[in-house]
Amino acid sequence: MAIQIIADSCCDVTDAMKNLLKVDIASLTIQVGEKQFVDDETLDTSVLIADMKAYKGAPTTACPAPEAYAALMAKQPESFVITLSSKLSGSYNAACVGRDIALEADPSLKIHVFDSESASAGETRIALFLRDLIDAGLPFEEIVEKATAFIATMKTHFVLEDLSHLVKNGRISRAAGLIGTVLNIRPIMGENGHGEIIQLEKVRGTANAMRRLVDLVAEETREAAASSILMVLSYCNCAARAMELKKMFLAKCAALKDVITVPTNGISTVYADDGGVVIAF
Repeated sequence: MAIQIIADSCCDVTDAMKNLLKVDIASLTIQVGEKQFVDDETLDTSVLIADMKAYKGAPTTACPAPEAYAALMAKQPESFVITLSSKLSGSYNAACVGRDIALEADPSLKIHVFDSESASAGETRIALFLRDLIDAGLPFEEIVEKATAFIATMKTHFVLEDLSHLVKNGRISRAAGLIGTVLNIRPIMGENGHGEIIQLEKVRGTANAMRRLVDLVAEETREAAASSILMVLSYCNCAARAMELKKMFLAKCAALKDVITVPTNGISTVYADDGGVVIAF
């Protein structure tokens, strides 16, 4: 019996990763002024970044329709769905409504919707975890139990060059956003364990913030077994920075067995913006 993975498009995956993970994507949409983008494989994020820089207002995003989720859920007898944090988006609620629609049409389906309590690299990390459990042949209910526990302990951190889009869309406070524009301060941001964004530390300068991010992960993983943790690092238009960070993480964090780097898709690009990085482990 096939078990499929469905994720909203804030799950950063390349086409190759999508095929490897066997994940179907429910696309969010992005509005920048009068221009609308669908967050799918046709989206050119370099065009999106340029349009966001030219636009004086805030880009907005819209979650997939419940019917879009339901159509994907109907494709296989069993489905796991990964969505953006319910504290940041309506995608989780839309997926739950989609589940109800799919089950009404076919009550034999088994569907579980996971609130990632994260975004971007966090969703990708959960997809990798689910794929390992599915490939290991674990039963549906055991996968739900193990993935729920994993989400509860997973950490998501990020450093952005520009917090303005998070501020304008109400994801963080205006006061927190102002910090990033004063005295070249770069906040290291994370989540509070329940999918809400919080500030972890304040560091002056991007390079210093990246080094401190590495130190922070080393501190947080100090008690873990060597080579026991897989990290996902999403990056927005800064491949060289991502590669350098990967080297730094692997050199300083003995608990990391690998760092998978992936460019941000559309939704992550909107909020990470040019030069931003997001990690999940």
